Amino acid sequence: MTSVHVRRATARDTNSIASVVKESWLASNRHFLPEDSAKAVLHGDRLADTVTLHWQAIQVAEVDGKIVGAVGVNDLGHMWMLYVLPGYQGLGIGSALYNAAIDSIRKTGKRKAMLEVLAANESAVAFYRTRGWVPEGRRTEHIPGFRFTAVRMGLALP
Repeated sequence: MTSVHVRRATARDTNSIASVVKESWLASNRHFLPEDSAKAVLHGDRLADTVTLHWQAIQVAEVDGKIVGAVGVNDLGHMWMLYVLPGYQGLGIGSALYNAAIDSIRKTGKRKAMLEVLAANESAVAFYRTRGWVPEGRRTEHIPGFRFTAVRMGLALP
C-alpha cells in the first residue's frame, strides 16, 4: 500500500463517500441489524442525500487515488461520521482521518469534541476510548423493526 492522502471532499466525491459509508457501516453493524433494516440501508438514497448536502464538512482518505475512508465534522465540534472501507481497516487510515478531524475542530477554537457511536459497535467505542474520549450519556432510538442505543462521548481539547 502506498501512503494515505487526506484531503477535503469535493462535490464530485459524493457517490464514493456514500459507498464508503454504506459498506463500512454495514460491515461494522450488520451482525446486530435486522435483515430488512440492512436492506433499507443497502438500497436507500439517504446516505447519498446526506453526503450531497454536507460534503463541504467531509474529509476523505485516498490510497492510490481511491477514496477508502471519510470523516465529517460540523461547526459545533461534533464528529458525525468516521468510516474506513473494511479492506483498509487496521492500516492507520482511521487514525489519519481522526487526526484530521480533531485538527479541524481545534482550528475552530472549540474546547470540546463530541460524537455518538452505536453502543453495540464495541470496536468503535474502544477506538475512541483509547484516544481519551469518555462516555457522557446514552440515547435509545426506535426505527421500524430496529431499536438501537448510541453512546454520546466527549473529548476535552487542550
